[in-house]
Amino acid sequence: MKKILIIRLSSLGDIVLTQSAVQAIRDEYPQAQIHYLTKKEYAPIIEMFNCVDQIHYWEKKRSLLIQLRKIRFDLTIDLHSKFNTLIIKCAVNAKKTITYKKQHWLRLKIVKKLTNRTISSTVELYFSVLRKLQIEAKVFAPRLYLSGSFELPEPSSKLTEKKMIGLFPGALHNTKQYPIQKFAEFIDSVPAEWNCEFVIFGSDKEKQIADQLEFITKTKLIDLCGQLDLIKLINVISKLDVVITNDSGPMHIAAALSRPQIAIFCSTHPKLGFKPLNKNAITLSSDISCQPCSLHGNKACPLKHYNCMKEITPSQILDSLEYILF
Repeated sequence: MKKILIIRLSSLGDIVLTQSAVQAIRDEYPQAQIHYLTKKEYAPIIEMFNCVDQIHYWEKKRSLLIQLRKIRFDLTIDLHSKFNTLIIKCAVNAKKTITYKKQHWLRLKIVKKLTNRTISSTVELYFSVLRKLQIEAKVFAPRLYLSGSFELPEPSSKLTEKKMIGLFPGALHNTKQYPIQKFAEFIDSVPAEWNCEFVIFGSDKEKQIADQLEFITKTKLIDLCGQLDLIKLINVISKLDVVITNDSGPMHIAAALSRPQIAIFCSTHPKLGFKPLNKNAITLSSDISCQPCSLHGNKACPLKHYNCMKEITPSQILDSLEYILF
C-alpha cells in the first residue's frame, strides 16, 4: 500500500482509541503514506499518534473531497461508519475501501437487555479492519506520545511536592456525570497527611460545575476549567499523579498516557466497550440491572432514581485513591 486514508471525524475519546489500529497499520506498511481525516479541533490528538504523515480537516468539504480524490488513495479505512463517511468514501474513490465493524446493533441489544453478550473493547472493533486486510495483529492499548515539555500554569507549578490529583467532574450528558455533592464529599474525606492537591479541569461550558464544586467543598481547589487548549491539557494530564473522570474523553487520554486513574461509569457501562485500556486504571460502576440505560448517556434517568450514581459512594473513590497512592 502506498497511500492510505483513515477516517474518524469525532469524538475525542473515540479518536484516541483509534491510535493502536493506526499504529498496527503503520507497522504493517512502514513505507506507506498514512493520511488521517478528522475535525480540526482533534488534530493535536492525531499528531500525538506518532504514526500519521498528514492530517486533513473536515471543513470546506467540497474542495476537500476534490483534493482527497486527486491524491488517488490505494486504501481508505473508515473507523467511524456514519452517513458522512459513506459520502467521503464514495468521493475519494480509493482502489480499496474497508469499514470497521461497529456492532451498533449489539450495543443496542445490550442497552435493551436483550443479550448477555458484552464488548470487551472498542479498540478490538477497530482491529476488525486489520483482519479484513489479512493482517495478524494482537490488540494493544492506544498510546499518545508527547513532544517537548510544558510547565504547569500558576499556581499549579508550585505543587511539585504534593500529589496532584486531576478531577474532571463534567460529562457530555447528565446521566454520565457523577453528582457534584458526592465529588465534594470525597475530596473533603481525603486525609491531610496524604498531601494531595486537587486540580479541576473542564471546558468553558463546564466552568459552572467547577464553581459549584468549589463552593460546596471545604477543601481549597485549583480551577483550570477553560484555561488550557487540548495540547496543554494533555501535557498537564501527563504530569498528574492520579486522574479521576467520568466516562469521557479525558478518561481515554489519561489511559493512553498510562496515568493512574479512577474511571466512574454512571448510566453507561464498561460492557459497551469503552473501559479505559490501562493497567493503572480502577473502574467504578454500580452494576445495577438497569445499567446501561443508553449508549452515550441521557439528560435524565429514565427511571427517575439515579441509582447508578447513588450506589457509587465517595468512600469507594477514597479507597481507590488510597490503593493507587499507597
